[in-house]
Amino acid sequence: MSVRAIRNDEGKVIHLDGFIEDVTEARLREKDLQERSENLSREVQQLRASFRDRYRLGKIIGKSAVMQEVYEDMLGAAGSDTSVIVSGESGTGKELVAHGIHELSRRRTAEFIPVNCGAIPEHLLESEFFGHKKGAFTGANTDSLGYLDRANQGTLFLDEVAELRLDMQVKLLRAIDDGVYFPVGDSKPRKSDFRLITATNRNLREMVKTGKIREDFFFRVDVVPIDLPPLRMRREDIPLLIDHFLRGITKSENPPVLPGPVLEALYKYDYPGNVRELQNILQRYLAIRKLDFVGFFGEEQGPRPSPTAYEGMPLQESVTEYEKSIIEKCLAFHQWNRSRTAKVLGINRKTLYSKMKAHGLILPHYGV
Repeated sequence: MSVRAIRNDEGKVIHLDGFIEDVTEARLREKDLQERSENLSREVQQLRASFRDRYRLGKIIGKSAVMQEVYEDMLGAAGSDTSVIVSGESGTGKELVAHGIHELSRRRTAEFIPVNCGAIPEHLLESEFFGHKKGAFTGANTDSLGYLDRANQGTLFLDEVAELRLDMQVKLLRAIDDGVYFPVGDSKPRKSDFRLITATNRNLREMVKTGKIREDFFFRVDVVPIDLPPLRMRREDIPLLIDHFLRGITKSENPPVLPGPVLEALYKYDYPGNVRELQNILQRYLAIRKLDFVGFFGEEQGPRPSPTAYEGMPLQESVTEYEKSIIEKCLAFHQWNRSRTAKVLGINRKTLYSKMKAHGLILPHYGV
């Protein structure tokens, strides 16, 4: 009901006009439209979720033909206990593929033990893999389990397997064959039932020819090969990856929409650091609202910060930022290969790994 006042020339109210209207039908139509809108919204969300799930396997994302082949290889490998080697440039997601195979296999209820072969100090290699008895060496105050113990009934993943020394390859051979090994300082053998998956960004066949990889070790690990393509060879996956990373970084189902020029630049870039670099670029863009590609530089040149990059910063903070910039750009140029990067920078791999960790260059996995 609505009421209006009728006034005379002097402004006095002389009577009231009232209007009564039945709005039941309009209200029902409004409610029906609202319900339809809510149902449509739910259907859109379900379709989006279905679309995302259709183009992923575990935490691996991609709809391209080359990635569909990778999915087939992963499913085939998951059905057996055969050794698998995952090859690909740095940053392509080799560990995620290995973990995906583990999750699809009968061993998924046991542990997945990742080992970065290039980050273990040489004098601790044997102890880290096989464990040790108390008193076996200085500092061995208690018995300790190694990677093989922890991987029993599960999966042992050796990342950067090409970095293993020849003598360590020999010591691993028997364990790979029958699971038998000796902890450091112990004369009693132990046995571990583990599934082996390795990963490398190097050509192991060439390393066999140059004597850096034992031939018998090579044939133990290179049984089922899975090759991961670089991101530049599957550009159609970039929009899916961008959407996935934005959701992970912002922890929101409605991430910010990137401007057209930004999306175009992201699509055209070649990504020497592959999926890991894309994730890094998006994190940096959301933090400073600036699209910053690291670019390329030669070994003799080294990276160059902009003259105004550190204006107003305290000296130590400027030095820290400059060091981070050098390491990040050198890693990207060498496709995130730590061995080559450490050699160019004149430091050892362990120091490089520590600095990467301190500068936040070892990124959290949101899945690739």
